[in-house]
Amino acid sequence: MKNKWKAIGWSAVYMAILFGAQFVLIFSYMGAMVISGLRMGLDPQSDTMNDFIMGAAQLLEKGAGLIIISGLVDVIVLACLGLWYYFCENKYDFRPNYKKAFTVKNILALVGLGFFGQYAINWIMMGVQLVAPSLMEKYEELAKNFDMSTAPPIIMISIVCIVGPLTEEVVFRGMIYGKLRRAFSFWPAAIISSILFGIFHMNWVQGIYATVVGLALAYIYERTQTIWGCSLLHMFFNSCSYVTSFLHEQLKKMGEIPSSIIIIAVQVASVAIVVVLLRHFRTRRVIKNENICEIR
Repeated sequence: MKNKWKAIGWSAVYMAILFGAQFVLIFSYMGAMVISGLRMGLDPQSDTMNDFIMGAAQLLEKGAGLIIISGLVDVIVLACLGLWYYFCENKYDFRPNYKKAFTVKNILALVGLGFFGQYAINWIMMGVQLVAPSLMEKYEELAKNFDMSTAPPIIMISIVCIVGPLTEEVVFRGMIYGKLRRAFSFWPAAIISSILFGIFHMNWVQGIYATVVGLALAYIYERTQTIWGCSLLHMFFNSCSYVTSFLHEQLKKMGEIPSSIIIIAVQVASVAIVVVLLRHFRTRRVIKNENICEIR
């Protein structure tokens, strides 16, 4: 029991570091804006200064400003906790078998999970739309920030499809799930880490589907024995969001009814395909560390 509470405590520490990094960066940015306003000769008590600060704050709430700040947080966290994870990983009794983990079939399965997973989670979206349409409206407004037109494509791809997924996998699967896994069996560790992953996204819609996706990512991490397994899946998943958006735009040219029928058919099939692809990784991993529990 002591080890379990210790693992939960460390998970809380990692979460605090994540949120702390965001707070420090945002606080530093706002401080820099105040200093800039003063250097411009603005009166600290004037409405002009207040408008200047409010304008700077709004840049963080949407568009390229939000993307860039998110990217900076990811880079800082990856640089710090990535080293922490690397040295912790070297203490493990097992080493990943990369040749076995990343066969052509496994990589294709990960690509398939990323693509069809985008359609499978649409069932969650539809459920939220029915139960709480107001939450869905807020999510759709937030999702506009991640459109490829928000910032130069190279920046969007780097942050959304590479740096962001890698940072989140190091923290949530490599460190949080990894710490929990040494105290719990698979399902409790996966569920706790996935809930924390959902909370990290800080909005209900993303939080719900991120929790579900987090379970799949923990499962892939467990099966491939390496952080690169779930990292690749996360990268493919985020990248495929742009692919599916492009495909939807092309389908709309066919007309509303035909495109709707095709999308619904793909969504129905995607659930079964995702299950089949996850089962592709069902072979139990070899664990040499007796302190790590097998999947139950």
